[in-house]
Amino acid sequence: MAGCNLRRKEGFSLIEVLVALSILSVGLLALALFQVTAIKGNAVAGKWTVATQLAQDRLERFRHVQWNAIDNSAPGGYNTGTMTPNYANLPGAAGDTTTVRGTPFYRVWYVNPRTIGTTASFTTITVWCCWLDESAKWHNVMLVTQRSNVGGI
Repeated sequence: MAGCNLRRKEGFSLIEVLVALSILSVGLLALALFQVTAIKGNAVAGKWTVATQLAQDRLERFRHVQWNAIDNSAPGGYNTGTMTPNYANLPGAAGDTTTVRGTPFYRVWYVNPRTIGTTASFTTITVWCCWLDESAKWHNVMLVTQRSNVGGI
């Protein structure tokens, strides 16, 4: 029988198929790792975005307050010497706390001291929005604005 010669048949051997599958599986595992990293990166970026929006919201509230009503009524959740949040005092000393998608965000603000009732027409306002990540590490967003008393508003 001339047609029964298996050595002349074309195709892949079992070893070639196993090598190809192992190379494919290593590539798919690498892609899965990239996907997990991208998902974690998106979650972290989402928290930074929420914190920035919350800090901006607090600054906007200061914008709509009468000049004489702006004072340093911020809680003790900051270190005036270093102008950074004092995480040991949070959450109790936070100005307010907002929970977004299961993560509590703590806002602390500091109004540069000025004497109420004087002719001072300029102050600096700093707002921090702080949160803890899954590794119990603190993160914060700090926004600074300057407010003037133009036109007595």
